[in-house]
Amino acid sequence: MTIRTRFHLIFAIIAVLILTLALGTMSVSGLSREQVERIHHGALIPSLDLKTVSDAYTTAAIVSAVRVRVGDMPWDQGEAAVRRAKDAAGPAWERYIAHVKTQTEREIVRTAQDHMDEANTALDELIDILGAQDIAGLTAFIARDMYPSVNPLLVAIQELTALQDRYGESIYADALEQVEGQRMRLAILMAAALVVFLLAYYTLRNRVVGPLVTMTDAMAAVAGGRLDRDIPSLGKRDEIGALAAALARFRDNARQLRDDQQRLHDLAEELRDARDRAEEATRAKSSFLAMMSHEIRTPMNGVVAMAEMMDQTELTGDQRGMLDIVRASSASLLTIINDILDFSKIEAGRLELEAIELSLVDVVEGTAEILAGRAEEKGLGLVVDIDPAVPSLLVGDPVRLRQVLLNLIGNAIKFTEHGGIVVTVAAAPGPGPDVSLLRFAVRDDGIGLTPAQCDTLFRPFQQADSSTSRQYGGTGLGLAICRHLCTLMGGRIGVESVHGEGSTFWFEVPLTVVDWTAPAPSIAIGDARLVAVGFGDGPERHALAAMLAAAGVEDVRWLDRDGLADTPGASGADAEDGRRVVILWRAAAEDDALDTGGRDPAVVLVASRKLASRLAEAHRAGVFCTLTLPLRRDRLWHVIAAALGRASLERRDRAADGATSGWQPPTLEEARAAGALVLVAEDNATNQAVIRRMLSQGGYAFEIASNGVEALKLHAAGRYGLLLTDFHMPEMDGFALTSAIRSGEAEGVRLPIVALTADALPGTEQRCLDAGMDAYLTKPVDSRRLFDLLERFLPQARDLRRRAPPAETATPKAAAPPADPLANPLVDPQVLNLAYLGDIFAGAAEQAEALVRGFIGGARGMIDESGAALAAGDLSGARETVHALKGGAHSVGATRLGQLAGDLQDALDAGDGDTAALLHSLLAMTLDELADAADTAFAVPAHGVDR
Repeated sequence: MTIRTRFHLIFAIIAVLILTLALGTMSVSGLSREQVERIHHGALIPSLDLKTVSDAYTTAAIVSAVRVRVGDMPWDQGEAAVRRAKDAAGPAWERYIAHVKTQTEREIVRTAQDHMDEANTALDELIDILGAQDIAGLTAFIARDMYPSVNPLLVAIQELTALQDRYGESIYADALEQVEGQRMRLAILMAAALVVFLLAYYTLRNRVVGPLVTMTDAMAAVAGGRLDRDIPSLGKRDEIGALAAALARFRDNARQLRDDQQRLHDLAEELRDARDRAEEATRAKSSFLAMMSHEIRTPMNGVVAMAEMMDQTELTGDQRGMLDIVRASSASLLTIINDILDFSKIEAGRLELEAIELSLVDVVEGTAEILAGRAEEKGLGLVVDIDPAVPSLLVGDPVRLRQVLLNLIGNAIKFTEHGGIVVTVAAAPGPGPDVSLLRFAVRDDGIGLTPAQCDTLFRPFQQADSSTSRQYGGTGLGLAICRHLCTLMGGRIGVESVHGEGSTFWFEVPLTVVDWTAPAPSIAIGDARLVAVGFGDGPERHALAAMLAAAGVEDVRWLDRDGLADTPGASGADAEDGRRVVILWRAAAEDDALDTGGRDPAVVLVASRKLASRLAEAHRAGVFCTLTLPLRRDRLWHVIAAALGRASLERRDRAADGATSGWQPPTLEEARAAGALVLVAEDNATNQAVIRRMLSQGGYAFEIASNGVEALKLHAAGRYGLLLTDFHMPEMDGFALTSAIRSGEAEGVRLPIVALTADALPGTEQRCLDAGMDAYLTKPVDSRRLFDLLERFLPQARDLRRRAPPAETATPKAAAPPADPLANPLVDPQVLNLAYLGDIFAGAAEQAEALVRGFIGGARGMIDESGAALAAGDLSGARETVHALKGGAHSVGATRLGQLAGDLQDALDAGDGDTAALLHSLLAMTLDELADAADTAFAVPAHGVDR
């Protein structure tokens, strides 16, 4: 509906209303409220009240009495009728008196009031007569008293009624005269209103509605995109004229905006074309880098492999020096390739994070241990200082955290020539109730950075300056990768540095807390008395103090080497309260090693790995245990507990293992007949040896197959009570083997199947159950858990076991017992866990040595094989070899090598080639460390303690 239509409709409605009001007014009497009230109350109501009084005394009272007299009405009804008449007359008379207006009426009312009193007296007498049913009295009353008493009242009421009628006619005549006057005035007003209405209609139509309609049409045209439409100039100086001028300006601005939008559209098309070209170039770059990586790695595989093989031949000093340069150059080239590929992966958005439970202490200390060898090669100290308030269990991505730490610590070692590196971790409240903000910092004494260098350091392909790349190598991608990883984890990274004095690289990440409890030792050592010698006043002392404070140890004395003679208990005297003194001796050089033979306090030697392995036997005399740097918190706590006599340096007391060792198995025929024969499917020779030893000691008969196909053939030919199978085997893996066995089983027959795997990942157990297995064990295999499962699934084998006879010895009773290589406290259990081997090879150190040395020999080939696959870009092949290396390492107790191989496997699973290359470069060094530990344990007489 247009504005013109609305305008006409509104004025038509107004006109109809005016006419309707005029006609209605003309037809109404026009009486005022006061006049209507006077007519109503002065004429109508008073007349009705008088009639009510008259009827009450005539029709109701007199007639009722007469009807009773003639027998037409019962006495009681007559009495009631008279009473009602009397009761009705009183209120009606009072209402009438209230409306009396004139003097004449008042005089008549006074006379009538007297007659009414007489009439009421007569009615009371009549009521008594009726109540007594006195016929004679009633007859006499009617004849003598009734009419004389009532008649004067009725005459007065008639006079009042006539007077009331005349008064009402007078009022009505006055009202009619007023009505005629009002009608005349209304007619004049209506005519004037009609004239005003017509004038307003024509004025609004011509001066307001018409121009508005014109403007509306113009605005609709402009809004519809017809910007060439002319805007009429109304020539007005009022609001409508201003509206017309504004519309003209709006049209002009719209024209300009249309032109600008067209230019922007053309520019956007050009930008989209440029973006598409850039994305295509990025894809081409990634494809090129991937191809070049493969092409470069293939010849590099030959270079690295030949260098490794040449290193095992006899070479002159010059030749070995040149070979070292070849190997170092090859490693640098692989690092550059890995950095470039990792950055390309980040650009493509293919990096994903996992969220699993982790111990931050283990992640940080383990990372530092990996790089400790590099720091020692440069003569640098490496200290790990973790705030005791850091929660014990969190949720995060340990692989990516380790990758950032490896990069930062590796850079610190690379750019530091003198001094040391300190790694600190502190906890602060996080953004949520179950979140802790962890701050990691790596402080070095290296070359430092200028403010300008700090600003560009985290950009891709950026280093401090061009000389940095020439002197130290690298691509400048490591820190850019770290920044991206920190951002993915919801954190940030930064650097604080003074040129020439060193740098502190830090990063913060929020991690969900599973257990807010701070780590604490499993065995209380808070009452220990400690003397720390040679730790100085630097970060090593601070880190050691934090570890001791976390364990509740307060009685600590810090001395230099000259002050040792004043130490309580150093001369052989114990403390009065019976607490033993433990001396932590920090050896910085071979000459600093302490000859503590004959001393009573337990002396724990703290030294670098190389120094600990070089110390002569004379320097080790009386040493309770050796701890290598950087210190690990749990290991330190356990050694102190052992020095106090509250724990053993071994993992557990072998004497308590009588229930799971010292048994002889039955013959294969006996076990097969009883359905108690164990079938083992394991391809790794090291793992076979460990399982063979465990089952033999536990008294279980078994047969071993080297792969799934062989195991399936044995199962089809013989009767077995349980299957132990590895996950990963050639030809047929554990899952395929389980599926084949389950598909061939008859109804009601089920062979218990237990998986053996080095993959202790979330969901592994459920995956085993879904595949049809009954349980799984992680490597290294815990003998107690193995025997618990055998008790559960193979109870029939228990009665077939026989106790092994005690071993006879030719050693004279007076002779000192020979040293047990599997209880050598000088061997770092992180390198070679002799306690674990002792559980398996108790009393058979020669067999343990053969197992370890056999593994070391095979491990070198696995390292070379995985390195060749990694260099060729075959991450899957490298992963299979590294997985076997991890399983074998754990099986022989090579904890650190197994953890390093596990980290390498995680990097390969994530497709993280650069981290995998870095970790792989540490395998040979870690294996050499294992070989040195084996030499110490099996070749050098041990100095264990029995405390």
